[in-house]
Amino acid sequence: MLPKNRRIPRKMFPLLSKGAKVFKNKLFLLRYVTTKDTQSRFCFSISKKVAKNAVVRNRLRRAGYRELQKYLTRIKPNILALFSFVKVAENNEEINKNLESILNDSLL
Repeated sequence: MLPKNRRIPRKMFPLLSKGAKVFKNKLFLLRYVTTKDTQSRFCFSISKKVAKNAVVRNRLRRAGYRELQKYLTRIKPNILALFSFVKVAENNEEINKNLESILNDSLL
């Protein structure tokens, strides 16, 4: 799990709606903006339309944070990034593969 200081608090979500760059693959929708913060911050969201059950949404969110931790050293500083799940992942390998793909596409 990411430390709390690396996660985006709810009050910073409006920053991601204006002027955010958007990338999409078959599992994720990535929105990111650059900020004045020295540290990059991340969050994962899963809509109730994607997964009706809260247990499934929480499991996907935790798995996303766990897999993202592997790529923290490669990601540039000063970034706010929101990863939204487009569909439910079958396993952690699928999350890892799609996360690596979208990070390479967005050049974070």
